[in-house]
Amino acid sequence: MYMGKKLLLATAMAVIVSGAAFADDQGSGKITFKGIVIDAPCSIAPDSVDKEVDLGEVTTAVINANKKSTPVPVDINLENCQLDDPADETDTPITKVDVTFTSAATDAADTSLMSNTYASGAQNVGVRLLDNAESAITLGEANEVELLAGSTPQTLHFKAVMEVPTGKTATAGQVEATANYVLMYK
Repeated sequence: MYMGKKLLLATAMAVIVSGAAFADDQGSGKITFKGIVIDAPCSIAPDSVDKEVDLGEVTTAVINANKKSTPVPVDINLENCQLDDPADETDTPITKVDVTFTSAATDAADTSLMSNTYASGAQNVGVRLLDNAESAITLGEANEVELLAGSTPQTLHFKAVMEVPTGKTATAGQVEATANYVLMYK
């Protein structure tokens, strides 16, 4: 009888301990944090490092008649700006930034029109970047933007449109294009 009580007690303890072990992990995961320390007068706000811009919807009739969609804002937000140029320690204020856009996929006839890279998407439609005055941006060339003096946050204003290449007719479907940008303060 004494042996039976010991066995019963040992079994009860094992159940209690194993239940606690299972209760400790009711879900788990992993969080990876990423960032970059840069040597520049401003940092790029997290919402502008990798962003997605919705160009909206436009009918084939409208885009074929107008050859482009309505311009949509594309803002690059900068923060923590120190425009006294601490990098060269001359105290020469930084007043401008050159923004150079590039794209790996461009139209063969117009290399400043980004090609639609969406598989099985709209045909004969690309994406064009515009400056704030709605003039076409030439990919690979610097676009000078004035910075606000003494302003810690800065916003660089650009626009984008879906556009039909010259002599083409757009078909319906998704449109997607990718641009990269580089900043050079001066």
